[in-house]
Amino acid sequence: MKRVVLHRFLPALLGVAMTLGLAACGADEPPSLEMESTGLEELFSAGKTVPGEDREITDASSGDPGPDGAADTPSGGQADPEDVPAPAADPEPAQESLTLLYEIMAWDDGFSGAVAYLGYREQGDPTPLPDWMRENCPGLVEEAPFLLEIPAERILGPGYGELYCIVPRDEGTVLTVDHVAWVASEYEVGEVTDAVLYRARCAKPVLLFTNPDPDHGLPDVRITLEADSIPYCGWFPNLDEYGWPSIPGAPDTPLLLDFGGWRYVTGLEDPQDREAPADVWWDPPTVWQLAYTNWVCQGWYLELSWGDSNDPAYEGIVYLYRQPEEGQEDTLAYTGIWRIRTGCLQMELTDGLGGIVSGSFPVRMDPTGEYLSIEQDWETGVCPPFFGEDQICMDLSLAHG
Repeated sequence: MKRVVLHRFLPALLGVAMTLGLAACGADEPPSLEMESTGLEELFSAGKTVPGEDREITDASSGDPGPDGAADTPSGGQADPEDVPAPAADPEPAQESLTLLYEIMAWDDGFSGAVAYLGYREQGDPTPLPDWMRENCPGLVEEAPFLLEIPAERILGPGYGELYCIVPRDEGTVLTVDHVAWVASEYEVGEVTDAVLYRARCAKPVLLFTNPDPDHGLPDVRITLEADSIPYCGWFPNLDEYGWPSIPGAPDTPLLLDFGGWRYVTGLEDPQDREAPADVWWDPPTVWQLAYTNWVCQGWYLELSWGDSNDPAYEGIVYLYRQPEEGQEDTLAYTGIWRIRTGCLQMELTDGLGGIVSGSFPVRMDPTGEYLSIEQDWETGVCPPFFGEDQICMDLSLAHG
């Protein structure tokens, strides 16, 4: 599997001064998050307070009010010095490692930010978070000690689960972290923002705990990164089958730089020589991506036509064939109509003998367009006819010719 490999810059390149203005910027105050207590006060050493649920989210330097009068503290005022512990790492190498990351991103106009996966933290783990990171990902902490300097007001989520570090590209990047819920209706399943965990315009990293839906693996957090003259990035933090972040974007134009590879490397060459990640997030297909396509799976053949449905609300006719035994011709088992609604393939099928299958099935397509992943109807539990017994999801392959 291909991975982004990061090394150290050549000494001559490191000698070039690159100005990174980390000035104060305006920010918005999100609604309070009505969730269980995060217990983040237990993650750091004794004496460090944790912002409350109604904290203000800003992007200014600590204590400096922004344009709207807000400051980077829980109450918008100056933080009590007794509430702030001694730094967990030497600030000089910590800042140097963060500056290096900014410089690497500056070499590529496609990066909206950077991400690293730090591991899974169990609920109730009493280990202070800096110590936990040193034990769980020592190589990455050694290469990126700024991870130990991230303050509690920029640690998001319940304090347990899958832990990511998100770093905006630069001072002009707006980072938004939303907590989302997935809602099923009669025709669609989609995410709804139920709280804004963080919103800031500043090149400051955050630590983010996520807890995907255990039944469907659906993410509970969405991040967006908006940088000047850089492609917009919207991402649901998730991992691929190898335990690496599934980087959004095309393989040759990733939108996020995965700096988790720092834990495995010892030298740095020109970042332009790096190899782009191959694993990307599967997205819901558009109507045009499915029109006039045929798909195969476990003895079934699915054909999706276009524009020949008598119902104007649907895109076309669907034909579902079955090949009972090897070598026999496909036989038509179901016909019906299909359409795409908010990430779901909605089908109304009949076998001509009174049997009807109707459902709204979540569907995702891989970036090459060669594979289609489909799930059972989340609301009703209905499965397409080609699902096996006790099967709730399956992958289909594009049929050529």
